[in-house]
Amino acid sequence: MKRSSPGYVQAEMSQQFFYVHLKFIPKIVTLEVPILRQREVVVEVSKSLVQHRQSELREDPGEKAIALDIARRAALGTFPTVAERILGLYDEEAPSWHEHRHQVMNERPCDNEENSTRAWRIV
Repeated sequence: MKRSSPGYVQAEMSQQFFYVHLKFIPKIVTLEVPILRQREVVVEVSKSLVQHRQSELREDPGEKAIALDIARRAALGTFPTVAERILGLYDEEAPSWHEHRHQVMNERPCDNEENSTRAWRIV
């Protein structure tokens, strides 16, 4: 495997998956004790799942829009409590799309898996 951008390694599976890096920033910040923490998650979304969802929709928002929706749901599943999994509590930075797997994907099991979509928290 070759290294590409920092933290990502080249693998032949990039033709089968979308790799997206999401950053969630809490909207509510307190100075004393943070209610919510910033979270970073990398997600592997199967291109075949995206194409299947695409075929079910009346209007086609595009593969990346569908992959992002799927990735966002899987990423929220990595948050430790149900209260933290509410999307409206966070601002999101623009997603980073990568051609290759992040190294954390090879180092340990995923933190959440839904419908063949796997998500890893970056700590």
